[in-house]
Amino acid sequence: MDYLDAVIEATGEHDSALREILQEDHDEEEIREFLSDEIRSKTRRDFVASRLEQTVENTTTAPDLGDSPELPEGSDEEPILVRKYLDLSKFVSLLQDGIWFSRLDNFDDDYEGGVSDKTVRHRFDQWEYLEFEDDPPPYDLRQVYAAEDEILRKQSFVSCWRYGGEESAVFWNAYINDGNGVAVETTLDTLSSATDRADREVLIGKVNYKEYKGSDERFAANGVDRVFHKRIAFGDEKELRLLARQELNDLDLEVSETGDIDMELDADPGFNLKVDIEDLIERIILPPDINDRQLTQVVQLMEYHEITAEIWRSMLDVNPGTTSPIQMTGDDAGEIARDDMRYARLVDKSKYR
Repeated sequence: MDYLDAVIEATGEHDSALREILQEDHDEEEIREFLSDEIRSKTRRDFVASRLEQTVENTTTAPDLGDSPELPEGSDEEPILVRKYLDLSKFVSLLQDGIWFSRLDNFDDDYEGGVSDKTVRHRFDQWEYLEFEDDPPPYDLRQVYAAEDEILRKQSFVSCWRYGGEESAVFWNAYINDGNGVAVETTLDTLSSATDRADREVLIGKVNYKEYKGSDERFAANGVDRVFHKRIAFGDEKELRLLARQELNDLDLEVSETGDIDMELDADPGFNLKVDIEDLIERIILPPDINDRQLTQVVQLMEYHEITAEIWRSMLDVNPGTTSPIQMTGDDAGEIARDDMRYARLVDKSKYR
């Protein structure tokens, strides 16, 4: 709805004189003189409300994208490994209820779902509404954009994984306390297939890390890209992110005559996505220095939930003396004998029932 359409709607069908003026090719000054302050104030308030309600509608579901979020690069020979580090209670939740998606604004980073400095500057360089000469702005654009950002964050839900490479000692220390937990390991293809069969639309992509402040680069400009960008300080995370959308439970919106926006949103903190856990989990990696009691718990949980994946000890627990040998002859000369390392880490579940 453009400005003139909003004026017509705000004033009603009965005001034929106003409709006639607006439908003719009059200049802006004539229109400004005709409109009363009260009508213009109502029109502006209705326009803000209409825009924010459209934002709610646009961010309720994951959009159909011409270009999907960027994925990690891999090769045909080596599948891309992804891991999720979980304490024991969250591992139980995964086995029972599926993959947990947390609302974007629940994370500690206030930049989640934010835009770059250049995007902010671009916003305020735009005049997106019909303005009359010498009039003040109809409302504070900063409030409008802040309200749109809050709606996006409240309706975006993500699940965070780490892709590629070996285990991370930093992640073990950050997510697992005293050996009470696991890392669920799978591949990008397996994870994608599991979510494809779920009852919600899910977008998968790697997080791109950029400098938000002081940068002259414009990025994270739309409602999907901003979910797949974080500040460069988080680059060591190598995060693979799953994004799903869910509509608000309630929206209470008021726009004052002065253009101030008062908005209260109610949204669920998150939800579980039901997937086939047996198909999802390719192996379980144990935390470093796990004790036998904790290992027995993991084995029993997996057997109770009929998860047949292998359990491996952490690479950080492998003794230097058991380092995998190098193939000396044949087509694989110079490569690590991975099967030897697998057997060095593989847990015999029968000993921990």
